[in-house]
Amino acid sequence: MANMLIKADVVVGEDVAETTVEQTVYLEFPATFVTDVVAKITGLECEVIENGVVIRGAIHKQIFYVGPDSKVYHQAEDVSFDVLANVPGAEAGMHCQVTPTVQDVEWRLIAPLPSVELRQRVMLIFFVKVTRQEQLDVVLGTTGPLYKVERVVAEGTESAVVDESIFLPFAAEKVRSVRATIQDYTATACEDQVVVDGTMCIDVFFIAAFDHQEYYHRETFPFTVAVSMPGVQPGETVHVVIGVTKTTYNLDGSEVDIKVVLSLAIKVTDTTQTMLCTDPQGPLIKVGRVAGENTKEILVEDRVCLDVPTKKVEDVVAAISSVSYEVIRGKVVVDGTIHKQIFHVGPNDVVRHQAVDIPFTAVVEIPSAEPGMAAQVHPTIEHVSWSLIHETPDCPLPDYYDGIYADLFRVVDQRIVLQLFVKVTEWVQINVCLVPPRPPQG
Repeated sequence: MANMLIKADVVVGEDVAETTVEQTVYLEFPATFVTDVVAKITGLECEVIENGVVIRGAIHKQIFYVGPDSKVYHQAEDVSFDVLANVPGAEAGMHCQVTPTVQDVEWRLIAPLPSVELRQRVMLIFFVKVTRQEQLDVVLGTTGPLYKVERVVAEGTESAVVDESIFLPFAAEKVRSVRATIQDYTATACEDQVVVDGTMCIDVFFIAAFDHQEYYHRETFPFTVAVSMPGVQPGETVHVVIGVTKTTYNLDGSEVDIKVVLSLAIKVTDTTQTMLCTDPQGPLIKVGRVAGENTKEILVEDRVCLDVPTKKVEDVVAAISSVSYEVIRGKVVVDGTIHKQIFHVGPNDVVRHQAVDIPFTAVVEIPSAEPGMAAQVHPTIEHVSWSLIHETPDCPLPDYYDGIYADLFRVVDQRIVLQLFVKVTEWVQINVCLVPPRPPQG
């Protein structure tokens, strides 16, 4: 029986909440009748509380109405709202997802007409889901759809010591307190280890030697901790929780030697796709089902007019700077930007640099794709080539180079082969089968 340890969103509960938002608005001009009121929800937020979810947001309304002069007028307004969804078992700190729907919009002008008083009623429906992250040892399936899951590669706890010396503004007769806090940090997966880079803030409360008064001194400094974790590979996702376990110090005049003991709880995951065994009695998890995937190669060509004519191009370095997508029926439309850096030799033999951003668009066929699904786009630059052109009508060589440098070029003709791997997923809920606990030994 094959199994896998995964990090998953376990569904705690769901609810459908409804509310009606009534509002009286006074129009800027008298109206004989209202043609339409278009409402949409903006600024939606949710907060999990005990046994429920508080939903907050605003309704953005656009009112179109006709005045006595037969002109059509437009007026916009925003109305805030909040509603409570009942989800037994929900607790603060859990995750919430809300799908809103504007069910109906009603309105009427208050007589006599023409009138500036408009009463409106907007009916809203919210589908609410509460989840909590858990680590599950699931049984893998052998048939059925593929699911995108977060596989736990490695995990563990580690202690680390950070040493730092701080110089106070003047000599101290004693230190009353030293407090260490972690301001921010990042974690990177390397081969067989995790490297944590962060910023530590040290607050020192001390008694000055010259006047016996208490003073405060703060310093901030970077720190780096490397934790050995066999099996970890670059590119994997690292989750770290850092705490300060103990702080000790030694005073010598105005110098304070500080040792800070850190506790690190580290979990490393990577995204993979696999088949899962289901069990009606197992935990219900929210997971992405793979609807389809495809790979497409595209050729991106462009011509760049150099700021300074060149003798030759040393190199063109290309990287993907941004990617966005839209899932439509049967296809994924990918838009992106290639950031290129051109290194070339100018007429005085000085190497110059010029950067350019080239947009691209590609359509990747995935027959099972539907609007509303999520996509993951992984672009790879497979090949970069270029050739030089002396000049073009819209990019001529400057007149002052005529006859002096016969070997100068003004235009770079570039070609990039770009590969796009696109995967489309949709969120589903399934009851997974867990590995049964082992009986006690001995």
